[in-house]
Amino acid sequence: MRKRRAFTLIPALAVLCLLPWAQTPGAKQGKPRLAYISNLMSHTVSVIDLDGMKWLRDLNFGPYPIFSSLHPHDRTKMILVFHNYDRAEDEDVIALIDLKTEKILRKVRFPGRGLPSGFVYDKKRDRIYIADENVHKVFALDAMTLDVIFELPAGLVPVHVDISPDCRWLAVTNRKSANLYVYDLDNILHNAKDGIYTIPLGPSPGLLWDTEASGTTLFSHPLDIKFGGNNEICYVTDYSRREFLAIDIKTRTITDRIVFDKTPFDFTLNGERNLAFVCHVEGDAISVVDLEKKAVIAEISGLSLNPIHCELDEANGILIAACWGDYQKGGIHIVDMKTYKILKSIFPNGAKASIGITIAPPAD
Repeated sequence: MRKRRAFTLIPALAVLCLLPWAQTPGAKQGKPRLAYISNLMSHTVSVIDLDGMKWLRDLNFGPYPIFSSLHPHDRTKMILVFHNYDRAEDEDVIALIDLKTEKILRKVRFPGRGLPSGFVYDKKRDRIYIADENVHKVFALDAMTLDVIFELPAGLVPVHVDISPDCRWLAVTNRKSANLYVYDLDNILHNAKDGIYTIPLGPSPGLLWDTEASGTTLFSHPLDIKFGGNNEICYVTDYSRREFLAIDIKTRTITDRIVFDKTPFDFTLNGERNLAFVCHVEGDAISVVDLEKKAVIAEISGLSLNPIHCELDEANGILIAACWGDYQKGGIHIVDMKTYKILKSIFPNGAKASIGITIAPPAD
């Protein structure tokens, strides 16, 4: 049960926008395209050659690396979040990493023994918002310096954050209070009376919360969140109820539910925001959901146990899936988006719980 207890505590990730980069899969011209994969429980970041479809090396930046993204102002830099399971004061950080040298340039610390998790970029205000599960807040960071500007209340155990396409609405999922916190970012004071509100998604678990429980309707356990093309519609995975929810934040209602027979975790959207790729832990598959038809239209199967996070590289026609595995070994899979077939499976030595994914730009 140790493995399941660990991955049910993992935040699911909203991350900064990852730009696709030109060059076809398997091409050998120039330096290879690289992906950086966070292996949470082996405390490493694996460097993957996407052209040669092979593992190159492992990097050690600190304990429990989880989610990452390119820096919005410098695509040669990566922002990496450490999940801080041990609640150590000096490990409650994010790091800025130079992808050319693969060295840490700066560490940014948060107040208290927090558990930083999902984050998202606000291009309108040039800020990064990051949820912290343990101190129950969302921090706003200056995107250039990564300094903390202010903090927002965020319910019980906030996990993922996302921002609407027009950058007005910020929404965060709360695992323990089973709701969404929604912030009107155009309200510069962020007052609770007129700038913040909540949307209940189901019964909250109370004191006797079993984070391992899935396939039950006893309580809701929201995890990942993404806005679609509509500024007022967001989508959420509910771990315990095995549902994919469409939520109208204006009317504060759940407008549609897709029920799975497996447990959903993280998901990603395509560039047009009309397809969702939903990872299923307790299985080996990713469901492809048509957001307009509100139906599952395909399944990517044959992955390693417990696929937990994925990212699209649409310009090169591939999906990269990271798997938790069986606690002893994670798995990284490169999938052809035309056929939904696995092109290559990669298993770095010692990698446990492969999760976060950053696709780097072509090297000079």
